[in-house]
Amino acid sequence: MKVLQVFSLMALVFLLTQCYPEGPVYTEELDIVYSNYDPGYSFAARHTFAIPDKVMKIDDDLIAGGGPNYVKDVYATVMINKIVQNMVNMGWTQVAMSANPDVLLAPSAYELTTSYSDYWSYYDWWYGGYYPGGGWYYPYPVTSSYTTGSLVVAMVDPNDLSPDDRPLVAWTFIVNGLLTGSTSEFNSRVAKSIDQAFTQSQYLKK
Repeated sequence: MKVLQVFSLMALVFLLTQCYPEGPVYTEELDIVYSNYDPGYSFAARHTFAIPDKVMKIDDDLIAGGGPNYVKDVYATVMINKIVQNMVNMGWTQVAMSANPDVLLAPSAYELTTSYSDYWSYYDWWYGGYYPGGGWYYPYPVTSSYTTGSLVVAMVDPNDLSPDDRPLVAWTFIVNGLLTGSTSEFNSRVAKSIDQAFTQSQYLKK
């Protein structure tokens, strides 16, 4: 798999959020985990990794070429710690960014708000006693929206460059979920989804 561009990741995130165009019924319905990897990459020959202590946002500022914004620490810390835990459990060793790691893990986040409309009608039970048989009112539109957040993590090999001198993305995963509920509930769901991303990526295991 060649280098993933910001816009291609955004397109994939958008497709994931379209699974429920009429709106989610349960929070967990929008918890989706996607992963992919380069089958020609030798994971067995790599042993060390590094990861920043922040999660960068993919937002309008970044796309326009401005400085990056970051996910709040209360969420980012849980994400990063869970990624590190899974990497270590897979047999990898964490080192500092300056220690020439075999691979770098680059976490970023993207947020998307989806709006949808539906039409409801209701039986006029209150006036039913005055109008024989009651009556149906005309349908009226109801517009709602929900916001999903996606964590995108790319494993980059800084020593394996493409012909245009871009680092190879050996592995990536995307966790897509509904941004709702308490902080503890959200962090619990994100942690569970990150675990799933590693569960379905056994080729990383030493």
